[in-house]
Amino acid sequence: MPVWLRPSPLPLSVALAAALVACSPRADLPPSQAAPGAAPAPQEDMVWIAAGELRRGHSGSPRLDETPSHVVSLSAFAIDRTLVTRAQFARFVEATGHVTSAERAGFGVASSEGMDDWAWERLPHGSWRAPFLEKNADTEAFLRDDAPVVMVSWFDAVAYCASRGARLPTEAEWEYAMRAGRGDSRFPWGDEPARDGNLALNFWQGESHHANLREDGWVYVSPVRAFPPNAWGLFDPVGNVWQWVSDWYAPDTYAREAAQGKVANPRGPGAGKARVLRGGSWWCAACTCEGYGLHYRGKGAPGAAFNNNGFRCARDGGPG
Repeated sequence: MPVWLRPSPLPLSVALAAALVACSPRADLPPSQAAPGAAPAPQEDMVWIAAGELRRGHSGSPRLDETPSHVVSLSAFAIDRTLVTRAQFARFVEATGHVTSAERAGFGVASSEGMDDWAWERLPHGSWRAPFLEKNADTEAFLRDDAPVVMVSWFDAVAYCASRGARLPTEAEWEYAMRAGRGDSRFPWGDEPARDGNLALNFWQGESHHANLREDGWVYVSPVRAFPPNAWGLFDPVGNVWQWVSDWYAPDTYAREAAQGKVANPRGPGAGKARVLRGGSWWCAACTCEGYGLHYRGKGAPGAAFNNNGFRCARDGGPG
């Protein structure tokens, strides 16, 4: 059963943005028509989050899509304790016959150690089943049952969550839960990637993508419980893989919300070309996007299937 958590009254916020590389399968590929509820739901492990307020954005950001600072209120909701794993997604596919966006497009999009910064390639026949350019001891991490599923589009994430009677979290819900009562800091524990003397998330260490220093123990994805959770028991609040959320992306979302005063349960614009992703990934580094952390708003075409994006599900309401 989900665990009920009552958040701190401290205001929360976001800073700096990052976007995914614009190389993806067609954005208009619809999800396959798997009937919601057809997949046998494994024992869910969710955390209930009490209603509260989130301060997001800041007026001093160099990126205008993060300004101005404003407060939003949120109703109670539940969110997955971990990213959706490869084993969970495999059970969904077996039960529903879902064919992912990458499988229907005939390719996914991948990057790898040894490539230039910002280098991504179309991977023929690449999908969640084999989301890497070459198989070696490091890419074996993608195939672990407890690894986050990757090379899944927004459409695939929506279909999976619907099969559980759930949905993707909104962007505001995602940040509220991942901050876990922490104020304006880059990570849920402070402004540095280290926690208690050890790196506490999966991101890229190195001067370029030609070589990863592996100081966090991983080159690519890490198991979903490889690092300690945040204060509310949520694993991978930042790093490992970008996390799809439900909102369409727009550069003036925060400005429009601020003009309305305190907005309740914001869900973003009604239409757009890209969906929001949050949290950064194993590929993010100081040498490139620096997208790992709570300060960044990523975006990608809804049909995009990269080997550094994944998701987790959410559900309305509180316990009982």
